[in-house]
Amino acid sequence: MVAHVLGCTHGAVHIDTQQLLCGAAGIGARTPWHGDSHPGGTADTMACKWWADWAMREGMVVTQGRQLFADGLTRLAADLSDPRLSSIAVDVNAPLRVAVCGRRGVGRRTVAAALAAAGLEVRCASDSGPKAATADAAVYVVAEAVKPEDPAEIVKVRSARRRPVLVVLNKADLPGRACVDGIATASRAPAAPLSGLFALAALAGRLDGELWAALGTLASAPADLRSADHFISCAHPVPRQLRERLCAALDLSGIEQLLEPARRGETVTQGRALLRRLSGIDGVVARLAALGAGVHHRRTSEAVVRLEALAVGQDFAARIDEFLNCDGTVAARMAAAAAVVQEQGTPGERALRRARRWQGHRSAPVGVIERACAADIARGSLRDWARTRGRR
Repeated sequence: MVAHVLGCTHGAVHIDTQQLLCGAAGIGARTPWHGDSHPGGTADTMACKWWADWAMREGMVVTQGRQLFADGLTRLAADLSDPRLSSIAVDVNAPLRVAVCGRRGVGRRTVAAALAAAGLEVRCASDSGPKAATADAAVYVVAEAVKPEDPAEIVKVRSARRRPVLVVLNKADLPGRACVDGIATASRAPAAPLSGLFALAALAGRLDGELWAALGTLASAPADLRSADHFISCAHPVPRQLRERLCAALDLSGIEQLLEPARRGETVTQGRALLRRLSGIDGVVARLAALGAGVHHRRTSEAVVRLEALAVGQDFAARIDEFLNCDGTVAARMAAAAAVVQEQGTPGERALRRARRWQGHRSAPVGVIERACAADIARGSLRDWARTRGRR
């Protein structure tokens, strides 16, 4: 679940700087970033320094934290030729597993196919039964409006694994759809609009060159677009079979959207790009990424525990210890945590002040997830302060 953290009102808090610099939960006291200023610093630590500079200063988002961590671990696994490290990196960087649920007739399969075409791992597209419980997040599909039974079903889906739920208003390209704000209010869950049909046409290749050529003909010789039946059955130079394919791939709303670009002589690639923008698929994927921030932070934290256990008694224990404590790893964990608590940072806030603020939040009456995120942000902020010696 995405944790919304209330503003902290605590005063000055004492921070054990050595404890934070050395990490938590058994991470060793070595801090290889001290060697970055020396010519003899290793390639790993120099890479970590560049990594941290980029991650800490370029606006960290949910995908960046886990991606940075997984990329660094992948490089370490290749260097050590250990497939166990590669396996952990793959687990950290695995796509969000999404279950698609909803009433019959709302377009669940279309939405599921659109999300899969956008690169998400769709675990269940049939119902809200046991298989959906294996997913990290859920998409609950509605069409036209929220029905009386929908809110209770959304609660059921959410409680399956205490996972986030995004309500998707499908068929948003059709006239007369309810507004997204109304859907969110009625369902008591975050909501986003989507035209699954447009997304599939854009991403899954359903709008091909043959259909684009047919649209060009339609642009120069208009057809009867009063209804799908009229469009398919009317006399027209475009063969009936192609018109049936156009209706199946785009519906009349999509055909109408593409007639003008086709008339201007644009390409099928440009037509797909327009459909992608109109579909809302990128907005849905972004909302799911934000809602799944807690999942990515948990995977990163679990990977740290697995790495510490794997290092026990191994010749490469020092290398794993160095990786876990380098600036890049600390920055990656801070990025993942910041995405969970939606930490945007205060303009002009110095790193040490930010560290104090989040260290104080660890003592506030918050849940386990928020407390773990606060620890990662405090540690990363203090590392940033120590690395710049208070200049920031």
